[in-house]
Parts: sequence; structure tokens; C-alpha cells
Amino acid sequence: MTAPRFAFLHVGDDTRLPELLTASIRNLHGTARIIHCADARTPEVPGVHEVHRIDGDASRLMTLRLEAFATLPGEDPTLYLDTDMLCFSACDPAAVLGDHDVALCAREFGLSGPLNTANMGIDVSEYRDRPWQEVYPYVACATITRGGAFWRDCLQTLLGLDAKFQRWYGDQEALREVAKAGRYRVTQLPESRFGCLPEALAMVDEDPVFVHFKGPKRKNQMAEMARVLGLEELLRTPRATGR
Repeated sequence: MTAPRFAFLHVGDDTRLPELLTASIRNLHGTARIIHCADARTPEVPGVHEVHRIDGDASRLMTLRLEAFATLPGEDPTLYLDTDMLCFSACDPAAVLGDHDVALCAREFGLSGPLNTANMGIDVSEYRDRPWQEVYPYVACATITRGGAFWRDCLQTLLGLDAKFQRWYGDQEALREVAKAGRYRVTQLPESRFGCLPEALAMVDEDPVFVHFKGPKRKNQMAEMARVLGLEELLRTPRATGR
């Protein structure tokens, strides 16, 4: 059986969040292969098995993300994650993907709420008064693909959009458009299981696979939750070097 494979993009010197993510995956997946995608200057996140570096521009974060995922070697099913997440249940990406090409995280929270049209300084006023579910039906925090073909299509889609989307929202734009084109067999990952918000934990029927601490306020809860899970001690063990 092939070891489950996980990947994430992280750039910058502060590795605290991806360290916690990595520790939480290791805590439940003894044989997991964890890949840190990065630019040329970011230090390696402790605990990963390998670093996949590309010569990209971190100011165009969405483009860098898709470039890194599109060029990651190998055809094994891989779960691509945001770094502000903690693993709560074991997961085999290959089993979840089954005979599909792609598994996308379907938005379940805040469906009717209006999109923040000035988030991260990006003007998306063309979507004013339209609900999240309509504009961005997929959350980019958790995606499973088999190889890089899907990500290459996403990258080409993003490069054809307004340049503002290369800084933010571009991955969700690309996921929506490539899925809509119908070139891939797509299945869905419920957000309540693969990107559950911490405040929703008591309301979901099944234990989540990942909890998503998106936004500044939730990120402040991530370290406390890691302590509850015993991850702080795990980070201090020799196993944290990963190889």
C-alpha cells in the first residue's frame, strides 16, 4: 500500500502554522509523506519529508501556489492543504479519490452570506451582493488530485484572468472554472469534514478529517487546539525532522 501523500504551500520565515499542520498529520498517519512546496528562500518546515521549491513570486501568491502544485512530481493521489488546518481523523487520499480524477472541497458554511468584495485589498466588486456559494462553490483548503494535470489547467486558467486574482481568490476562480469545463471526473469533499470551522465542531454529525482555522481570529485558536491534541509535545520529539 502506498503511503498517504499530503502537500501544502508555505512561504515566509514564520513556520509555526505549517509545523502544527505537519505534526497533526504525523500524529494520525505514521507513514505519511508530507511535502512542503515553497519559493527559493523559505526555510524548510520541520517534520516534512521533502521540499518542492520553485522560482516564483510570493507577492502573486495564488499563481505561486498553482505553479508549485502543477509541477510537483509523481502521480500518486495527493491531498493539497492550506496551512491553517489541523488533522483530526486519519485519511487515505487514494481511497477518498476512488476512480475520480479530482476531489474538491464543497462549500457548506456561510452559503448565503455576501462575498467580502475588498478582502485582502482585492477589489471584486463585480461579485457584490452575490452569495459565496454562487461565486466560489469550492473551498481551496483541501483538494485531492492524481498528478499535476488538473493543477496545470488551473494555472493556465488563472493566467488568463485579471491580474488581481494572482494575489488572492485566484485558486478558487480556477477551481470553479476547470471543474465546470467537465474535463475531469470530479467528486466532492464536504467542507464540514475536510475544512470544518472550529465553531461548527459541536454541530457536525461526523468527526471531521481536518479543522480549518481560517481568518485571523480563528488562527489564534489553532495553537490552543494543538495543545489539547498534544501536538506541542510531538513537535519537541526527534521525529520532527521527518527523514
